[in-house]
Amino acid sequence: MRHSLYRFIWLLSGCLIAFQLMGQPVADQPILVLPTDNQPLSLRGHMAYFLDSLRIRSLDDVMHPAISSAFRPVDSPVPNFGYISGIQASRPIWLRYRLHNPTTKPQKWLTEIDFWSFDQLQLFVVDDQQRILSISPVIGWKTPANQRIKNHRHYWFPLTIPAGQNVTAYLRIYKQRGAQLIPINFIPESSYESEVQKGYLFWGGVLFTLTFVAIMSLIFFLTTFAPIYSRYIFCLLGLVGFFVINDGFLNQFAFDEQFLLPRQNVYFLFPLILFYSQLTFVRTFLPLRHTPSHRWHTVGTVVLWCCVVGLIALTIERFVPFTPLVELVAVRLFTIIYWIPMPIIVAYIIISIVRRYHVREAWLYLIAVLPYYTLNLGQVFSNFGLIPTYEAVANFAYYALAGLFEVFVLTIGLAYRYKVERDKTEQLIKEHTAQQQRTYEAEVQTLALKNNLLVEKERIARDLHDNVGAHLAFVVTNLTHISDQAERQPVKDGKKWANQLRTIVLHTREAVKLLRETIWAIHQESFTVEEFGERLNQYINRYVHETDGLSVDVQLTGSTTKRLTSSQVLNLFRIVQEALNNVVKHARATEAIVQLNVQETKGINLSIHDNGQGFKLPDATISEQHYGLQNMQKRAQELGGTFRVIADKGTTIEVNV
Repeated sequence: MRHSLYRFIWLLSGCLIAFQLMGQPVADQPILVLPTDNQPLSLRGHMAYFLDSLRIRSLDDVMHPAISSAFRPVDSPVPNFGYISGIQASRPIWLRYRLHNPTTKPQKWLTEIDFWSFDQLQLFVVDDQQRILSISPVIGWKTPANQRIKNHRHYWFPLTIPAGQNVTAYLRIYKQRGAQLIPINFIPESSYESEVQKGYLFWGGVLFTLTFVAIMSLIFFLTTFAPIYSRYIFCLLGLVGFFVINDGFLNQFAFDEQFLLPRQNVYFLFPLILFYSQLTFVRTFLPLRHTPSHRWHTVGTVVLWCCVVGLIALTIERFVPFTPLVELVAVRLFTIIYWIPMPIIVAYIIISIVRRYHVREAWLYLIAVLPYYTLNLGQVFSNFGLIPTYEAVANFAYYALAGLFEVFVLTIGLAYRYKVERDKTEQLIKEHTAQQQRTYEAEVQTLALKNNLLVEKERIARDLHDNVGAHLAFVVTNLTHISDQAERQPVKDGKKWANQLRTIVLHTREAVKLLRETIWAIHQESFTVEEFGERLNQYINRYVHETDGLSVDVQLTGSTTKRLTSSQVLNLFRIVQEALNNVVKHARATEAIVQLNVQETKGINLSIHDNGQGFKLPDATISEQHYGLQNMQKRAQELGGTFRVIADKGTTIEVNV
């Protein structure tokens, strides 16, 4: 036990000695010589720092030789002391730099901390005899801008360097949460107004440009209602909020609004919105939903819901006080949620390029966001000490330039996309118009052809009626007259001639009847099944029931409103005529059923069945002797159908079209 205690004491002593050797006493710290032309100076390489682990060190403490020798040089271009997750881990930081005024007049300078979210800042200035020359008030993000040393969104500390003397400045910095990044500038007090004006001019131009592009995107959205423009507006507003927050404009011009969220959580709000707005834009600009990689779309949806969790994490502390452990867990969880859109965006870009879904768009987006996200990742790496903290990752002016570059490239890309979509739409409209024109011309030609056919039908019907019909009627009249004269005069075999003439009259009347039916069939372009059935009933009532005493029943089934062409009507009508004529002449039947079944999709079925004596066809073939059956078969074939005769309990004629 005693040996272990000795070993521990020796180890502790060695660490203390090493700590002392690694320190930088005031005497060894480089002195920055002030210029005589009042030009801004860089403190790089002239600063040292000390971490106050006890949190209670005063100026007298840090000036004590024991502590003074513990200061270490700031090796990074911009002082960065990593990332802290809460009050328990936070420690005050003391920055020290030495100045020499070689002139014979006092010089007035300003130390600027170019960041807004520090909890406490205080500057002490002492001379070589460790006499205090000035102590600034303690200021921080909770100090209104008009109550600070300079009414500005950043923190400005004046210090006066007496003529020909050396002074040492101690800057005490305390921050409870976030990156302990300290962008520090050193300028003559006479340059303050010009520096402030240049800053407001620069940021005014940046914010105006972003707002202007957002308004133009809104106009595009209202014009096209394309979702991509609404997503782009969301990204632009995220950028505006990011710069308003991070460069302190909210802290200066909307001081009370920053307390809507607990602590400094408003500092994380717009960066969170910015990253997730970029993800919503990428999901629309490089869509994967309808591709084999659609699972990444689902992953993106899940990640977007993480944004809601992040917003809850930022606000819940306002209602539920956190214990140190809960605070640590919440901060770690929020850090994951905060950065998780980045790998998903990278995955969208890689998948779109590798699988060649949206190659040009992916390269365009990659080029646009590469500078901005390089700076963001650079700050992350520098916060964890992986790389030095360069000026570019600590100065938000570079972020603004990178953001403007992103907006410039994406705006050009979206404008080109809009032009392509508009040209495509115009081309589709032209093609649609041309197609409509071709359809119209085809319809006109079809109507003209139909009109010519109708005119031709009218002409044929008129000729048949006026010429053939007139001649047949004349023949009938004269033959009737001759037959009457032959009966009255004593002509040898006059009775015989009269019978023959009457037979001629009968056939002629049949021809007139057929002629009328033909004219009826070709006079119209189409008929409904119901109209065809009515015509069949008229024919049967006039020429079958009255003359032959045969009972014929017409049955219509299926779709009675379906329209039949004049060719179908004429051929079906002739088949029914021929079949009923055969029934009258040969079947010795008393009943016949004409059944017509018309379906919208299954076609036409016609059957004529009688209860007569029937007959048999040798080899089930229709020979040349069966002239009427052959005619019916040809008419069925003209309709593209089948014809068959069934001799079973009478005779059935069946036609399927």
